[in-house]
Amino acid sequence: MADYTKIADTGNGMLTLLKEALIPELLNSPDQIGLCSPEDHGDYAVGLWLYDVKTDNSIQAHEMADIGRNTQRYPSTYLTLYYMLTLYLQSDLKYRAVQEHQIMGRVIQAFRDKAALKPDTFTPTGEPGGGNIRLQMLDLDMEVKTRIWTVPNTAYRASLFYSAGPVEIPSTRKKPVRRVQEIDYRFTGKDT
Repeated sequence: MADYTKIADTGNGMLTLLKEALIPELLNSPDQIGLCSPEDHGDYAVGLWLYDVKTDNSIQAHEMADIGRNTQRYPSTYLTLYYMLTLYLQSDLKYRAVQEHQIMGRVIQAFRDKAALKPDTFTPTGEPGGGNIRLQMLDLDMEVKTRIWTVPNTAYRASLFYSAGPVEIPSTRKKPVRRVQEIDYRFTGKDT
């Protein structure tokens, strides 16, 4: 797995969690869940949109990492990813609101119960910490939510907002290092 794909892998890990939680009880097909913007959601019933990427300032990586005996890699970049989850159900109007509420409740439950992704496999886990990518629901004001929802001439849809982080993007820069090969201890005596 390439290091530069970790943003995409995080989104796909969240999709895996959504599919496990919603199929087949609340949705018929995994093809109804995908990564998309609110403007271009196609046939998706559940859309997950990456709307922002920020540096995770809680992690200050300054140290070089050893990658072999004579090479070090420059420090990684750590990111927090921000997602908006929106429902685009096409069911009968009489049942749509109830179905949307059920799906939202199940998503909140699933993201709380499995609040982390393993960074090496991007599979959901219920074990936050230990270097895992944490999923956290965001508490945003309605004004902020409507600014994020940027679809012209379309009414805002109730959406869930989550952050995922820290996501590590390792540097590709390397530097050769020379290791100490030999130590020479010489003691000189002083005449008093």
